[in-house]
Amino acid sequence: MEKACQRCGGRCCRYFCFQIDAPESFRQFEDVRWFLFHKGTTIHVEDNGDWYISIANRCTALDADGRCRAYDDRPLICRKYDPADCDFSAGNYGYAMTFRTPAELEAHAREVLGPKRYEKAKAQAHAKIARKQARRRRRTKRPRARPRSAGS
Repeated sequence: MEKACQRCGGRCCRYFCFQIDAPESFRQFEDVRWFLFHKGTTIHVEDNGDWYISIANRCTALDADGRCRAYDDRPLICRKYDPADCDFSAGNYGYAMTFRTPAELEAHAREVLGPKRYEKAKAQAHAKIARKQARRRRRTKRPRARPRSAGS
C-alpha cells in the first residue's frame, strides 16, 4: 500500500464519479437536476467541457481506519488507480463549474437556454405531463359494462 494511501484514510474510496452527457435541452437539464435532489450528489464540469456526476458513497470494503479489507482481491479499477492523481496528493481538482443543488443547476440551465426558451420548454413539459395524467384519470373513471344476468 502506498504511504499516501496510509495517511489519507481512503478519500478515493468514499465516492464514485463517472462522466455523463452534457445537457443541451430543458429535458436533459431536468434529468441532471433530478440527480442533485439526492443526498451526497454533485455535478461538475471540467475545463474541457466534460460533465461528471459524483456520488458520495463510502466503499463497503473500507475498515474504520480507511484501509481496504479487500486489498488483495480489490477490483481492477482500484488496482489501476494512480495515487499520484489522488485527492490527497493532487489537492483539489480544478473544475470550470460545480453544481451542488438543484437551484444552482436550474439557474445555469436558464442562462444556457435563455430565460424565455427555458420558461417555454418548462411550460410545454408540464402541460404535456398534465394532459397525459388527465387521459389516465379519464380512462380509469369510465364505468365498466356490467355483464347481463341470465334472466334479463
